[in-house]
Amino acid sequence: MKLVDTNIILRWLLGDNLALSPRAEKIVKEADRSSLLVTDVIVAEIVYVLRSTGRDRSQTSEALQLIGRTEAFKFENEEIVTKITDLLTTTTLDFADCYLLAKAHKEKIGLETFDKSLGKQYLAV
Repeated sequence: MKLVDTNIILRWLLGDNLALSPRAEKIVKEADRSSLLVTDVIVAEIVYVLRSTGRDRSQTSEALQLIGRTEAFKFENEEIVTKITDLLTTTTLDFADCYLLAKAHKEKIGLETFDKSLGKQYLAV
């Protein structure tokens, strides 16, 4: 297993760099099943970059789902990322709040927040 950085995933997803996108495609295509580990930090960075370059919440969620369906990739916390993809399309919470909510529910731990929207979602889920 190898850690994979954001740039490789983004070049693979977006195909936006003549030099790097084909190299990223080759890395993903030649990788063994579940051999490229996508950490939570990398997921956060992917969401940040996609949102800051004009992708909407649905497109960002779809990108995370595509990564999850691609055999080469393995999310560090698949259950959390799956919940985040759902929350991105069903709430207006930002990524950090989606992550906290998903982690709190997965690990069955409490959540302290001053954010009314986050608190309401926590109680609703």
